[in-house]
Amino acid sequence: MRSRHLLKYLAGILLVLGIGAATGAPAGAASTVTINPNPITVAPDQTEAKVNVNWTGLKPMTLVFVDICKKSITDSTFNVAEDCGQYSQVLKNGSATGTDTYVDMPIFRGQDPAGEAWGCYAEGDTAPVGVTKYTTCFVRVTDDVVSNNDSDSETAFSFNVSEGDIPEAPLTILLPVLGTLAALGGFVLIRRRQAIGA
Repeated sequence: MRSRHLLKYLAGILLVLGIGAATGAPAGAASTVTINPNPITVAPDQTEAKVNVNWTGLKPMTLVFVDICKKSITDSTFNVAEDCGQYSQVLKNGSATGTDTYVDMPIFRGQDPAGEAWGCYAEGDTAPVGVTKYTTCFVRVTDDVVSNNDSDSETAFSFNVSEGDIPEAPLTILLPVLGTLAALGGFVLIRRRQAIGA
């Protein structure tokens, strides 16, 4: 009798713990997002780049929202309507597994395309007056509705500015070669004149 009472008691505790574990875990705890490449290499005058956005752990067959944001979702004041670009959002139908890739997503460099007073910039960029410069921005992915903060995940990104076009041969090699060719040309010309004069 006592052992049967103890088993019922333990079963009740396990049931309560099971329910607590099922309801206490955040729904989006397993979702992840990455982008490639990262950092994003851009030319000095380039204002937009394309990246591939990869995610896992979202609800299967559910609409996916991908945003560029100035603030991390870990910030307690994060608000998708205020902290993400309104014109930079893309939508994609969810996959059967909740894992997918958005190929060639445009990432803006400079002021937010909607004209908001912030932008994503490279370290050496100068933002216009009145525009807040962020050298670290975020790609945020969520499902169902854009305001869903339970399934969202993010990855930080930054810009790396290239030095521009790389010459086919460096000037340190080209200048001495050109100088040698000019000297040889002058020498040949002098010899020809001497031959003609003789």
